[in-house]
Amino acid sequence: MSDTPQTIEYRGNCHCGAFRFTFRTPPLEQAFICNCSICSRNGYMWAFPASEQDLAVVKGDENSTLRSYHFGKGMLTHKFCPTCGTSVMRRGADGKCAINIRTLADVDLYSLPVLTSDGAAIEPQYKAPAPVQVEAVPEGSTVYNGNCHCGAVGFALVAPEIITTASDCNCSICTRAGALWTYPQVTAMTFRGLDSLVEYTFASKSIYHGFCKNCGVAIRARFDQGEACTDMAVNVRNMNGLDLSALQIKKWDGKSMLPLYEV
Repeated sequence: MSDTPQTIEYRGNCHCGAFRFTFRTPPLEQAFICNCSICSRNGYMWAFPASEQDLAVVKGDENSTLRSYHFGKGMLTHKFCPTCGTSVMRRGADGKCAINIRTLADVDLYSLPVLTSDGAAIEPQYKAPAPVQVEAVPEGSTVYNGNCHCGAVGFALVAPEIITTASDCNCSICTRAGALWTYPQVTAMTFRGLDSLVEYTFASKSIYHGFCKNCGVAIRARFDQGEACTDMAVNVRNMNGLDLSALQIKKWDGKSMLPLYEV
């Protein structure tokens, strides 16, 4: 009897489908989560192919379809789709890759046990860019500053109340982005660097998902639903100094909303 574990072929893709792949591995029984500055912003859930032969690109090209982003000592290269913003994978200096489980089809993310890594403690420490300035802050309000990882896009949210909750939507795009949303009034937001923001929309084309063109981090979702819509969604993962573990996470079943996602 063979001691070789049985493997399963998982299918994965960026949201727009420009990059598709298969990933063969023993059944996924856990996900690896890191709290470093880039992994926490993208909500990465990692799986590690045992060999390069376990990963097969079905559509697109890893080096031309996906955009590469690296920082710090340049030891890791993060790769995302420049059209839809999906962060698909990373490669180390040794060429070994890790796959973002969020991009895989038919995987119940919420049922996977997680193994955590304290990447935030690794030197050099991440330094956030200068905060976005706001002209006036009403008494009793709290200012939340945030930015994408590379700092090209920044924002300030003037919140009338302290943020204690965030929404975790399981739809096809939010799952891939790993976003945790809060919903401020548009007038409460001040942005910097919107020329570096790419917007992606699909299906009804009433929601525009914005991500940084340089690092791929999801920043916001802008609603185009008439004058009655006065709010927007902002990804709290990008807020500097906000303790995500202290937030009450509310689940939203966007996955079941019609039309169902197909790629």
